[in-house]
Amino acid sequence: MTRRKFIRKLIVAGSAIVAGASWFINKTTPRKFIRAVKFKKYPGLIRPMGDISKQGKWSG
Repeated sequence: MTRRKFIRKLIVAGSAIVAGASWFINKTTPRKFIRAVKFKKYPGLIRPMGDISKQGKWSG
C-alpha cells in the first residue's frame, strides 16, 4: 500500500467517525423547545400543561 492510499483511507475513516459522532450526538440530545401547532380542525385553545401535582377541577 502506498503512502497516498494510506493517507486517503485515514481521511475517509476519520470523516466517517466524525459524521457518525455528530449524528449520534444529534440523536441523543433532547429537544430544547417543542412548539404546539394548532390544527385547523381543532376548535379549542391550546394551553400549556398545568402542574400535575395539583388536583384537577374534574378529578374524582
